[in-house]
Amino acid sequence: MDLVSVVSAAVCHDFGHDGFTNAYHVNSISDRAITYSDQSVQENYHVSESFKILNQDQYNYLSTLSRNEYKTLRKRFIGIILATDMARHVADLARFKSIVEKNEIKQGENAKNLIDKSNPTKEFDSK
Repeated sequence: MDLVSVVSAAVCHDFGHDGFTNAYHVNSISDRAITYSDQSVQENYHVSESFKILNQDQYNYLSTLSRNEYKTLRKRFIGIILATDMARHVADLARFKSIVEKNEIKQGENAKNLIDKSNPTKEFDSK
């Protein structure tokens, strides 16, 4: 599930990019900025447009997943693409460092205990 989520998100992370930045969209009050309420405008667009295509029968390689598997993959896919918004980078990195320090992960040590085994769909977010 992780591999499919990561590979799918990597393929789609800039799908439909128009060459403009989020700041451009927000400052110009573009349709994209309005649609996504000025929040990670391009990244939300990439996710939305990707799933519009993935939901078409001829492209839907996810149709064999159970409902829970689909929800998990979609949640991870969204999180991965939203994490590509550089405006979130500093906050995400600080949160990640805090998690690592809290779990006392040493350099080179296996970070398995970063994963919440009781809630495998729990996402890393900067909130």
